Amino acid sequence: MIEAVESSRLRAYGYWAATLIIAAESALGGVWDVLRTDYVRDVLEVRLGYPWYVAVLLGVWKIPGAIVLILPRLPRLKEWVYAGVVFVYSGAFVSHLAVGETAAAFGPLGFALITAVSWALRPESRRDPAPYGRAFARLLPKAPARRTATTVVYWVTTVAFVGALFSGGIADLLHREETLAGMVALGYPPYFLYIIGAWKVLGTAAFLAPGFGRLKEWAYAGAFFNFTGAAVSHAFSGSASWHVVYTSLFALTVLVSWAARPPDRVLGDVRTGRA
Repeated sequence: MIEAVESSRLRAYGYWAATLIIAAESALGGVWDVLRTDYVRDVLEVRLGYPWYVAVLLGVWKIPGAIVLILPRLPRLKEWVYAGVVFVYSGAFVSHLAVGETAAAFGPLGFALITAVSWALRPESRRDPAPYGRAFARLLPKAPARRTATTVVYWVTTVAFVGALFSGGIADLLHREETLAGMVALGYPPYFLYIIGAWKVLGTAAFLAPGFGRLKEWAYAGAFFNFTGAAVSHAFSGSASWHVVYTSLFALTVLVSWAARPPDRVLGDVRTGRA
């Protein structure tokens, strides 16, 4: 009994230590990014070669993400935050390696590992919607029948943006001439295509596989970050307005697909308490 209590206590200490480190780094780093401090400009723009607006975009996402990590509950939203943090740290790790800064790459790699510790040790209330779903089961004893229209909307929107992700991911990884030219025109370094292309292809696999509700939350987060990031990039780089419109529409289809997804693709079932 005592050992179980001690183990639970150590787990809680480990979780909060890792989470506070990541939340603090995200919050402070987010503020620095939005302000584009000298350090941020030197690392992100000069050494890694990213356009100036990337720092602002990252900062806008990091600050609320840090708040979500600290707040109680919100398990689905926390999965999106964990996904975003991993995308940022893994992208920073590969970026430093791509420009030959091997030593600097270990910083974001270390934060990625701390993120993994936080994710693995998080308590049930911050991991699984099911405990709070059971309370609603008494009010909603029967889940309503899934309408055919909802299924159609889910598959139409999912096929639309997943097709764009997969084709775009392959073009990114192959450094298709038009794709490379477009990325450079936005101000991104060529190696960024490999980073985003790999995530797109992996996300496509997650969407197509049945089940895996938690993994799909990460895939939805990645898809939404990708399309909103693309829309912002086109807007700030002065691209034709239709580029901003169609990437924004793809971001919208991601949210519609997420809202219409069937129960076997959901992280937890608020009506049955199923994880």
